Amino acid sequence: MNDEKTERIKTFVNKFFIEEIKRLQDNGFHHFSFILIGEAIETLGGLLDNKPLKAKAQSMKRFTKSINVLMPRSYSLANNNNFLYDKLRNQMVHSFIPSASLILTNEEKNTDNYKHLDIIDGKMVLISEVFYKDLVHACKRLIHLLETEKIKPKMLAEFAYF
Repeated sequence: MNDEKTERIKTFVNKFFIEEIKRLQDNGFHHFSFILIGEAIETLGGLLDNKPLKAKAQSMKRFTKSINVLMPRSYSLANNNNFLYDKLRNQMVHSFIPSASLILTNEEKNTDNYKHLDIIDGKMVLISEVFYKDLVHACKRLIHLLETEKIKPKMLAEFAYF
């Protein structure tokens, strides 16, 4: 049963977090990739905890857990006082409008050669391709934790995709 659960999670993560977000970026939809990366980080955190995925009032805890366990350490520092959770995840998910505390860019438009997670004039820089690369790393780390049975797989509803 755990093998089936693990395989379903791996398929879900690979299809929706890795392949679909990459396709958005490859087609120039960087703004939407930021929204989905924020949601993906939270969902990965939900796959780490011992509560049902539908558990209420877990958003910040799950986002933070994912940042602290799966993402590079620089994200834990960037999320100090839940900064990324509030300014990226919440702001973008609830309004699609970036926070004034962020500079969202991609490699092509980054003509000032900003570095990902740097602070420029009081604003944090997020570069979509770097953020995506770090998300892929987090996804692979979660899959490794599942495959080595360091975390228990949760049952995901069956999903169909085309």
